[in-house]
Amino acid sequence: MHMDKLILVTGATGYIASRLIPRLLQAGYRVRCLARDPRRLAGRKWFHDVEVVQGDVTIPASLARALKDVDTAYYLIHNMTHG
Repeated sequence: MHMDKLILVTGATGYIASRLIPRLLQAGYRVRCLARDPRRLAGRKWFHDVEVVQGDVTIPASLARALKDVDTAYYLIHNMTHG
């Protein structure tokens, strides 16, 4: 078990994260999810098994709390805009 390892998953409301997070939990990792709107995660089966932090990767100040004590981070965000 990896109970001492903390994994941050950005883009937690997306498809890939919805598949990754349960696998990380099953493997024994502690998972922290970063979401702009944490309410969008409330319906997930694993919601009560993770720590949820509100933040936005485009706002650096919101990342400090999300990254605190993290061993590994998954950046699962893509930009759909041009420029």
